[in-house]
Amino acid sequence: MHISNSWRIIKMFSNSKILNFATFIILINLVGAAVFEKDVNLTMDQKALLDKFKIRMADKLPHEYMQKEIYLVKWLRSSNFNLDQAEERLLKNLEWRKEQNMDTIHSEDWSDMWGADFRYFTEGRDKLGRPFMVVEMLTADPRKIVLQGNGDRLVRYVDKAIDEACQLVQELGEKYGNMTRGNAITNLDGFSLIKHGCIRCLPFLIRNVVSFSQHWPECVDKMIFVNAPTEIEQILTLARPLVSEETRENMFVYGTNKKVWMEALRQDFDLDQLPPSLGGTKIYKGMDKENFDY
Repeated sequence: MHISNSWRIIKMFSNSKILNFATFIILINLVGAAVFEKDVNLTMDQKALLDKFKIRMADKLPHEYMQKEIYLVKWLRSSNFNLDQAEERLLKNLEWRKEQNMDTIHSEDWSDMWGADFRYFTEGRDKLGRPFMVVEMLTADPRKIVLQGNGDRLVRYVDKAIDEACQLVQELGEKYGNMTRGNAITNLDGFSLIKHGCIRCLPFLIRNVVSFSQHWPECVDKMIFVNAPTEIEQILTLARPLVSEETRENMFVYGTNKKVWMEALRQDFDLDQLPPSLGGTKIYKGMDKENFDY
């Protein structure tokens, strides 16, 4: 696409970041970050639609970050640049966030979930400096949580984790101007259908999959699963129809061959950013080293 026929949204972040535009482009070319280029480039027709969408939503968005083009274009593009559909989806999202008190969810006490070893970590950065979330399934026991009658709370906790990770992407994007998405790595070591894929667990799992697809468009570049047993295919088969085509294309599932998934991870992540369970050396805050040191 020729620059004369397109509109670069790089200017959305801040005027000062434009001064470093050449540096960013050099970095992007070196590491092949095609996703960022895709996210910040629009055709002139698409830019015109974005302008109309921005006007439509101007007095309906409660937070400053929601009024930025880099946020709005995610809803527009994931709606195939259908203005009415994008508006409907975003308004439903705003209503959901209000009903679920998402603006205060991060100040709530989640020690019961953390104490139950249902933990996630967002300290790592990939080779582009983008944040990524790590989830370890080894100690997590959703079946126990569901049987204790806390399934709804588990769904809310997962929503909280996703929202935290996506907010981090948004904040770092505003600060550095060179990122629009993060990544997620789930280590399925220890996964079992009885504990993680139980019949009573599936409705809550499906709710989280649907919630992610509905409320955080274009937040994640790659969703990587490692140490996946053959049983996981049953759950992924159920989940795939519930997410967008783009999300399905961004899912990468690797089996238990460590050599294979380590080679894949090292394309995007340095070892000093990965935990020992993923072949790295980083111990995240709150991680019990004895549980995840391999």
